[in-house]
Amino acid sequence: MKGAAAALLALLAAGCVQGEYNRITVDEPLREELVAPLRPGMDTLAHCLAQLGAPHRVFEYRVGQDGTSGAALLWVWREAAGWGVDVSGGSDEASASFSFNLADTELPGCVLWFGPDLVLERWQRGTLGDLLPGRQRPSPQPAD
Repeated sequence: MKGAAAALLALLAAGCVQGEYNRITVDEPLREELVAPLRPGMDTLAHCLAQLGAPHRVFEYRVGQDGTSGAALLWVWREAAGWGVDVSGGSDEASASFSFNLADTELPGCVLWFGPDLVLERWQRGTLGDLLPGRQRPSPQPAD
């Protein structure tokens, strides 16, 4: 631990420390009055896109053995502000840098899930970490 503290002090002495204030805005929130009237089992993908506009991302959902799949559409938005610190430094032999940002990292969002028939199955609002499943490999392509 003493070695790490000494290295950090040396980096600070030889480098540059900057404080920064960041303000980040990504898209506009999906208003509740647009999402609440959507009817699972009835509304189509086309209807939902007409109501909500283009999503941020589209994911495969419930891939069948025959290669058909549904889709999960994700909308995210963010308005955050906060202070951060950037530290960088180096010498002829090595250089290093790191950043620390106190701005909010939990993006709010909304996901709509559609079956292979592209009819809405369900929707949910929440934080991005709660809405999306863990990382997974793409589905295999069906053999010809």
